[in-house]
Amino acid sequence: MSNLKGKRVLIFQQRSWGKGVGRFLAKKLFDEGCELAALTFKETTHDLIVNQPDVKYHHILFGDGILRDPRAYLAGDVYSLEEICSELGVDSIWPFVYSMRLYTKSYGDKYYFGYKKNVSDERMIEYIQAVYKCIKFFFDGFKADLVICPNFVSLMHIMFNLYGRKHNVPVLASTDSKVQGFYIFVEGYQCDRGIFFDRVNFLNDRRKETPNRARARQYINEFRDNFKTPTYIKISDNKTFFQKIRAELGPYKQILRWYIKRPKDMLKLGPTYEYKPPKIILRDHFCEKSYKKFMNRFSYYPLEAVKRYAYLPLQFQPEETIDVRAPYFSNQIETARLVAQSLPDDYTLVVKEHPVMIGKRSPSYIEKVARTVNVKFIDYRIASEKVLKGSSVVISPSSTSIAEAAFLKIPAIQLGDLGTSLKLPNVTHHTDLTTLSAKIKEVLSKNLNTDEYERKLENYVAAVFDTGFDYDKITKEWAGEGKSLLWGAYKTEIERILS
Repeated sequence: MSNLKGKRVLIFQQRSWGKGVGRFLAKKLFDEGCELAALTFKETTHDLIVNQPDVKYHHILFGDGILRDPRAYLAGDVYSLEEICSELGVDSIWPFVYSMRLYTKSYGDKYYFGYKKNVSDERMIEYIQAVYKCIKFFFDGFKADLVICPNFVSLMHIMFNLYGRKHNVPVLASTDSKVQGFYIFVEGYQCDRGIFFDRVNFLNDRRKETPNRARARQYINEFRDNFKTPTYIKISDNKTFFQKIRAELGPYKQILRWYIKRPKDMLKLGPTYEYKPPKIILRDHFCEKSYKKFMNRFSYYPLEAVKRYAYLPLQFQPEETIDVRAPYFSNQIETARLVAQSLPDDYTLVVKEHPVMIGKRSPSYIEKVARTVNVKFIDYRIASEKVLKGSSVVISPSSTSIAEAAFLKIPAIQLGDLGTSLKLPNVTHHTDLTTLSAKIKEVLSKNLNTDEYERKLENYVAAVFDTGFDYDKITKEWAGEGKSLLWGAYKTEIERILS
């Protein structure tokens, strides 16, 4: 008999993840005897989950329907924010509201998102109340033993996670481990709880040893010999002639499709990155071309002319790393200004654009950063390895650069709360910018060339190998061994959590 038989599991069947991984996991759990419910997002995913014959769900609720009309879902029910905050165990709900990019930002105003709210505060409060009602239904009505999410990126994910934590119901997701290709399981929206974190703590306290120490040491040495760039980073924009033609004609093909089969504004929020009227399609196309041209012609400060510097990489935005886990530092222009004015002695701040944001941030945004006092804005095409190796310290809300700096023994100050990178031995967590100058001096005085540092770095990497799974291998071999590898990882983790 399966250890999972009779367990009640809610799955966030979310967009493309729901169509692929989520649907696959649901079938496996159903075959194990679990009782299932689903929260679906995106209409095509919802229809697929509703109509599939392989899994019998007790309940299927369309999450985007709640987003579209929270008042209709509430049906007259009212919950105070005081009650909601108490049940979630937080003092304020508003830092989490910022993650609702379709509500708190306006795609119709500007490409790529305008930083003005798209709906009223009253509408946001109705949505908070509606999510809370949804939570009460699945926890008190369906009586979920476990919630599975693809990630923690939105207000609904965060509220489910907070409520589950307070009421002892685990909410499980996976996230990038900062070890190339590997993902780990996490149980907190800040990616700060779970088996990986327990494993790192055990290794750091020398309460356990790992069979993967030699493998971790090899990975670290390989990184230092041949810098490992994240697989999602693609600096080169070289296209063939036919690819360029296709890119130019793409928007007009989208417009033609719009008029032939006009889509509905399913969320009733006006233009979004998924619902684009023809004028928005053209705006996006020409803005992106113009912004890219601006970036490629911009007069960057020469890196070789900078002597001693701290490095602040700009973050992709809107995105979970900054909007969920560092909401108080989401104004990156202001963060750069405050960090730059906090630098001690003769240090300056080097800032580089995120490669994936090229063509998405406006020239005025870039110029504001570049013309900030004590900031040197450098070419985004300069390799991160070169920038990091010349820096004295990395300062960032949270980023891949912090992890890369760890392998190069460069100290880092993390402003945000991302839990994975806080386990790296080069990281100091500091949120008070009024005392940043003193903290920088303190961090710069630390000696990272020690055996203890090296062991803690090995512990981090080994803990990833001990508890994580090779997501790159799973995706490459999805048609074959990949599915069994993924199910093996999830089943082991689910059984551990529910035991």
